[in-house]
Amino acid sequence: MNITIDRDDSFELRQHVEDYHYLHRWPDPRSLPFGYVLTVDGQRCQEDGRLSGLVVFKKPQHHRQAGLFGYPDLPTSWQVLDLARVWVHPDLQQPGLNVFSRMVGRAIRRVQWDWLDHHPPVFPERPYHITLIISYCELAHHDGTAYRASGFGRWGMTADGSKELYIRQLTPPRKRWRPSRPVQWPLLSGIPLQHARIS
Repeated sequence: MNITIDRDDSFELRQHVEDYHYLHRWPDPRSLPFGYVLTVDGQRCQEDGRLSGLVVFKKPQHHRQAGLFGYPDLPTSWQVLDLARVWVHPDLQQPGLNVFSRMVGRAIRRVQWDWLDHHPPVFPERPYHITLIISYCELAHHDGTAYRASGFGRWGMTADGSKELYIRQLTPPRKRWRPSRPVQWPLLSGIPLQHARIS
């Protein structure tokens, strides 16, 4: 089975999240959600017309978490993404196919640069590369096996005991982001960049 992923922020992907993911809601637009769609053996959709799979990342709802980010000597909140939605077509949820972990693994290998294309740094003098992915596993729907197979480690549980928190740390890429045109440089020190893209 050959699987690939492509960036996708289409209405179709959003509709699939709302129709078929167990949460049945798209992340809050203020969290800057962005997604990927799965292609299996060249097919974006399965026989019933539904997508083969999808992954959606977003910014965390909180700006700091003890021991993880937002405190001195830890990644800033700008360096963290939440793996917020993952859905695999039922026909592909078969033992041995490992579609969840393969799809998520491919997304994570791309996410550091794709995120900068989706949301360029507004203060590039500060740390901006994504170095931490977090994800909340709702125990009513998952047992964490797929997260562990995707390279995540269990960090802890929410206060109400309904979710496990999984994390995956990433090494910052050596390549640095640069504005693609000189007009994107701020006119004065401290002014955030606008409408910048990866060069």
